[in-house]
Amino acid sequence: MYRSRNFYMRVRGDLALFTNPATKGGGERSSYPIPTRQALQGIVDAVYHKPTITNIVTEVKVINQIQTELHGVRALLANYGADLSYVSYLSDVEYLVKFHFIWNENRPDLIQDRLPNKHEAIMARSIKKGGRRDVFLGTRECLGLVDEISQEEYETAESYYDNQRIDLGIMFHSFAYPKDKSQPLQSFFTKTVLDDGVVKFKEQVECEIVNHLSSYAFKTAGPVKSVDEEFDQYQQDEVREEGGR
Repeated sequence: MYRSRNFYMRVRGDLALFTNPATKGGGERSSYPIPTRQALQGIVDAVYHKPTITNIVTEVKVINQIQTELHGVRALLANYGADLSYVSYLSDVEYLVKFHFIWNENRPDLIQDRLPNKHEAIMARSIKKGGRRDVFLGTRECLGLVDEISQEEYETAESYYDNQRIDLGIMFHSFAYPKDKSQPLQSFFTKTVLDDGVVKFKEQVECEIVNHLSSYAFKTAGPVKSVDEEFDQYQQDEVREEGGR
């Protein structure tokens, strides 16, 4: 199976909210201490994603100390009234993310779009530009910024949690989306450990807890712009940028 080279990027922001599902019921949400693998995949997908590829996050390095802020949030009720609830956000976050991509084997109709060099080139440029879409750290009110880093910068960066091993307990890991209408949405939970400031994410098959969720609206795949067109557009953008300097 094809596997791209590893990519590295820095993600930072003033606030983050990676909601612990155990806190959703009462309306007063609280964040996990670190981002989940699913949240990081969403961030990577915002940088660059096509149905041809599947982004795989393998590691995250937590740079800053884990700190929280409690914010009062005014929530609208069904009777047009309002209520005040409290949300516990992470503050001043910075993460270094290591990831790669593989071909999406569920889309054999896109086999002609599997041009590795062009996808890798577009991914590298998208990271350098800070992403193709807005990046959110868990929720929409938590805006994130993406920076390009090298493998050396990733490996040598100091974490607040260097030389420490912290058991974070059971955390949400990721979703497995159905391939057709006959399959349920699945959610995976697993024991998570922060070791020397780094979490190495397990594969879904290694997760200890799997839940089957019934409420999921399966969507039929639509047309996809080819990577050749995407790459040509990027080259034209580079020429325009060079000419404007």
